[in-house]
Amino acid sequence: MNTVNQYPISRRSFIKTIAGGAAISFSISSLPISLLAAESPPLTDIAPEPAWAPEPGVAQWRIDGKPKVMGQKIYARDFRARDLAEYGWPYQAEERVMYALRTNRINTVVMDYQLSMLPAELQPITIIDAQKLINDKVDVSCDMKKPFFVCAKNRDKSKNKSKVRHVADYYGQPVALLIFANSDVYRRAKKILQFNQNTIIYGDSVAPLDPSIYGNSYEYVKGSLNGNPFNVVHDEPDYYKSHSPIVKGNITSAIEVNTASGVWQQYSANYVTQVMDPMFMEPEAGLAWYDKQSSRLHLLLGTQSPTGDISGAAEIFRNAKCTYNVSEVDLIACYPGGGFGGRDSSYFTMYLAMAAPYANGYPLRWAQDRFEQFQVGLKRHHTEFTENLCIDDNGLIQAVTASFTLNGGGRKNLSPYVAELAALSVCNAYNIPQIVAYGEALDTPDLIGGSQRGFGGPQAFIALETLLDQAAEDTGRDPFMIRRLNLLDNQSTTVTGAPIQQDLQLPQILDALEALPLWTNRETTKQQFANQGLKYGVGLALANEAYGTGGDGMFGAVMINRDGSITVRTPYIDMGNGAATALGLAPSVWLGKNASNIMMGDAGFFNNLGLTKIDAYPSCVPSETKIDPAKQVAQLSGSSSACLGAFYQYHAVSYAGLSLLLGSVIPALQRLWQAEVDYKQLVFSHGSISIEGYPAIEWSQIVEVIFSQQLPNSAAVHASFVGEFVNADFSFSSLSQNPITLPLDYIALGSSPNALQTVTRTNMTTLPKVNSRYGRSTYAPSGALIAVSVDPNTGYVVVEDCITALSAGVQHCPQLVSGQSQGGVAMAMGYVLSEDCPLSPEGPGAGNWNLDKYKLMKMGNVPLNQQLLVIPPADNEATARGIAEAVMCPIPPAILNALAMATQHRFTQLPVTPAAIRTAI
Repeated sequence: MNTVNQYPISRRSFIKTIAGGAAISFSISSLPISLLAAESPPLTDIAPEPAWAPEPGVAQWRIDGKPKVMGQKIYARDFRARDLAEYGWPYQAEERVMYALRTNRINTVVMDYQLSMLPAELQPITIIDAQKLINDKVDVSCDMKKPFFVCAKNRDKSKNKSKVRHVADYYGQPVALLIFANSDVYRRAKKILQFNQNTIIYGDSVAPLDPSIYGNSYEYVKGSLNGNPFNVVHDEPDYYKSHSPIVKGNITSAIEVNTASGVWQQYSANYVTQVMDPMFMEPEAGLAWYDKQSSRLHLLLGTQSPTGDISGAAEIFRNAKCTYNVSEVDLIACYPGGGFGGRDSSYFTMYLAMAAPYANGYPLRWAQDRFEQFQVGLKRHHTEFTENLCIDDNGLIQAVTASFTLNGGGRKNLSPYVAELAALSVCNAYNIPQIVAYGEALDTPDLIGGSQRGFGGPQAFIALETLLDQAAEDTGRDPFMIRRLNLLDNQSTTVTGAPIQQDLQLPQILDALEALPLWTNRETTKQQFANQGLKYGVGLALANEAYGTGGDGMFGAVMINRDGSITVRTPYIDMGNGAATALGLAPSVWLGKNASNIMMGDAGFFNNLGLTKIDAYPSCVPSETKIDPAKQVAQLSGSSSACLGAFYQYHAVSYAGLSLLLGSVIPALQRLWQAEVDYKQLVFSHGSISIEGYPAIEWSQIVEVIFSQQLPNSAAVHASFVGEFVNADFSFSSLSQNPITLPLDYIALGSSPNALQTVTRTNMTTLPKVNSRYGRSTYAPSGALIAVSVDPNTGYVVVEDCITALSAGVQHCPQLVSGQSQGGVAMAMGYVLSEDCPLSPEGPGAGNWNLDKYKLMKMGNVPLNQQLLVIPPADNEATARGIAEAVMCPIPPAILNALAMATQHRFTQLPVTPAAIRTAI
């Protein structure tokens, strides 16, 4: 038997204390396994190899492909309360249905609202507005200091003026939530209300509030002081903070002196990038049910951040005087139908949770349509930024200063951290000795900015890559040459001073692109297009996009089922990026078998392990709770963002497979072979396992021993990464030499997923404190060549060709890497050339925008012959890199550089419209 600590895990052992209120227990689960299975249950006693991936580590199709194309219910929008009977939801013919009555003005007093245009049979049965929340003492979460609602002035009877505001904080802020008796009444009422200008009565115009900074602003200074390196990593925080102004002044002075004397050439530009919608497949939708008898709030959501959503929902009811008592919150996490940050810290959940008790015991459904999603869904920020690039006579970058100001809109979201990463990304793929980078996000009454794909990187890369191309042109240098002169390598440091620990393969990326006919024949091709009356250009750009957050925790679990099939459990969410498929392949690394089923968004299962962060335990549980040091880990798990799937989550799931191998498969083999077994010598082939000198054993025999001998069939693990993985020693009885050192900080095994026991852990490494100051430390470099043609008469741009080179590490599933690249090209093309959510009153804030006004790239706009060149991993690299954002980031600056070659004009404002092109040429 394995050496374990006796800490059995119950389903509801995870308790969090809400500041200022009572303890609320959380339970998070994914959809039932049957709904996410790749195929029907097997007809034989022992399951065959999964049809979606019969060969270990190789996918024939996506693990969730059949459920998606065959219309199984996996998205939140698909579900009704009657589908959730097994979860205890009440069966109703139809749920109550909610509609938000939203403002479409941000500079006018809201006097009142009225619903007289609805006949009696279409009137809502409940109306929730600002006054009702005040009366019921319903509070708001820490990220929503602004009121939930715009308070109608003629309805304001509150004595507490701090709780109300009569002018909208942002476009689309609700004045009231209307709850209708059923879906038929809702549909008929919505047709009358949605575009009716008489529902909300406006008064006088008012001056907008002055913008303020959300949270913190961020400034990074890298240079030298008294002959020593100066940066965030090299210097202790207090020293860095006190001396940053000095070094910043030295850098500014050096730029002035050297540019004035002509020693350095300075290239500067001001940029403006537009608001962009993530345009995921499914607008936000969900179900809620408040069970008054048990004081339990039930939610079903398509969420990117299950733990964040459920804790935010609980905080709404933290006020001890609140009319509605909530002691437990249960969440069922569905596929979100796309994300790319657009659902990370979304406020949809908060409003749905808040409204649930007002449905009076009935389940409540809320499903935004595309008009509403355009109005209030999270967007990529409107950003204004300035950059100065200084290059010496040898073509070496000597200094960069940059400043990024993001319009966060009327809710905080993750905007400050997007601004921070824009500043962190300022050096891109280059070794720059002197840097001053600043980022801030502003609180304004505009469309809400969020953490969309790229997370600050696109803006930083646009600035540096276009200025670098301009410098190459002005100094007569080849664009490839000037980049090669300045590349980051293992001797370089980033803007924070963090070391480069990976082989970035930047020279290989440039070599692969430079040798292509698309580049070498560009002048000949340009003449051919000129003969047709068209302008033509080819642009190059690099992007060194970070993945991870700089301090990440990750969970993974693997189960061997009685029929021999494998199930993976993960808190991670598949946002259309294929994460479920990649993680479904992960068990094959150590077990030789792919998963037949995967449970995504299963955060509750892992929360129930009761893990806490070292040194943070007392702040998140009651003081009387006994601290279990065996369950303390370096980092806790976050949301499904920052490209965490391929490197981080795959690591956890694969090592859960290894834990199960050591905890049950090896003991089973030792019983069958009557011999000691070295797990490193196992050979997996066609459903059997062999080792030299012994006969092959079928998987079915191993499964039989596991279950007959009650060996563990479930393993859950946790890993932490802060510049490197935390290691610890773990003891398994199957190993002749114990303990074994693994890049994990927690393992639990059991004969049931609900009866896991902690494996003894010793000698857990303590990472250097300096690692936490790295900011980012893992990267997925990429480069792109883009060819465009321009019709000078119409200004119309055609992207003729696109070739991307990518350092992806080890590819888990090459088809997914290719798919991410193709999607990134389309999204980036829209970003540069067409997509735009204007901040004016005529923009999406008006509530009448749909795909007739928002100009997405269509299939016919995207070059069919685009290529992806994946650089083979370096000899010492055994892991994948997070590439979903990386494959998009070099495309925008490459398009801009191609347009500069074609038009002889450098565009600095997105989108570059036909009108802008006609004006320029």
